[in-house]
Amino acid sequence: MNLPRTLIATAAAALALPGAAQAAPPWSAPVSVSSEATAAPHVLFAGGTGTVAFNGPGASFARPVLRAPLDGSAQAVDWPGASGFDTTYGAFAGGKRALYVGSNGQERVLVGQAAGSPDSQWRTSLRGPKTGGARAAAAPGAAVFSTFGAGSIGRVYLVRQTGQALGPTQTLSGRGHIRSVAVATNAGGDVLVAWDRSGTIEARYWYARSQRLSAVKALGKTDAALKLAVALGDDRRAIVAWIDQRINEGEAAKGSAWATARTATRGFRAPKQLDTYGDDVIAGGVGVRAAFAGGRGIVAFSGSDAIKASLVNGRSIAAPQAIAPVAPDQSFADIGLGDLATSTGGQAVVAVAAKDRIWAVPFDGTAFGAPEDVSGAEQEPHQPSVAYDGETAILAWQSTPTRVEVSQRPVP
Repeated sequence: MNLPRTLIATAAAALALPGAAQAAPPWSAPVSVSSEATAAPHVLFAGGTGTVAFNGPGASFARPVLRAPLDGSAQAVDWPGASGFDTTYGAFAGGKRALYVGSNGQERVLVGQAAGSPDSQWRTSLRGPKTGGARAAAAPGAAVFSTFGAGSIGRVYLVRQTGQALGPTQTLSGRGHIRSVAVATNAGGDVLVAWDRSGTIEARYWYARSQRLSAVKALGKTDAALKLAVALGDDRRAIVAWIDQRINEGEAAKGSAWATARTATRGFRAPKQLDTYGDDVIAGGVGVRAAFAGGRGIVAFSGSDAIKASLVNGRSIAAPQAIAPVAPDQSFADIGLGDLATSTGGQAVVAVAAKDRIWAVPFDGTAFGAPEDVSGAEQEPHQPSVAYDGETAILAWQSTPTRVEVSQRPVP
């Protein structure tokens, strides 16, 4: 007899723990919300409403953005006004209002926002100078992008949400080769932006109370920051982490993972090296994420032989630990770290894409638990996105070829 996966997970948890009260509730059985996805899904909470958004079929930059409720109660429908959005290379954020930033394929950068209600309309504007593309990042209340001019030289720009409107476009960086950008915000409206400019990791704050930008701070040197992540606490403590690895024509050079942190009163320390990669070890599925869960910081990344994470206390970054046995695979580009989310109660979930399933690695505020099978065996599931609704974790991913699935798990 074949038992449902959720019953098997529940039984296994009950056997492994002394009492049922100690067992974490299982992830719900995956629910398909669309069979027309062509790009990465994003779990968003905007204005109190949860949704998963992703591109549907169509020509490049003409594909619609589809949205579906996170409980799987309805199939995805078009999100009005989301014209020219690319959910793989553009960036989304939730908050009081949904936010999007990315290239629209027409030589400008598209920034848009929408209310959280199901019938909300996106309102967009073109920002920055003409550019052949854009690096983009978003956090609640803030969109960041870079541009590319002659010789691939560009700058980094910030657009903040001000009430129900988008604020002016602010220039953050000097001119240079901008290889990656990242942004984080806190409850007080502060913004932290980091970027790689011509081999230097730089960072800059927007201080909400004084309504001003800080000076640019150089954090460290890099060959090419392939991926970059930042986290910002309500007291302005911060983490900046990156993967230093150059990729040319599908081949990856030797690389390394780095992170640095600061407290509310003391600045960033010298960067700490967390891992190293050999030639072509991590070509494609590389990822790095940073966040604060309660009183601790977390840096999660695709390591050289597993998914790894380091805990951050103050400015001290602990040695990385392996949290999921998923190693880089050059033949499967989407394998590796997918996403990281934290709850209001200090819990966290790391979402990981393996060759044949989606894993979730829980963090209880003190330590990481064993990887949990969310999807069951599937054909090349990839691009997982995770977020919290209070203390309930919501995880969405794309299965081959075009299905988007959603699962959730309450925190005990």
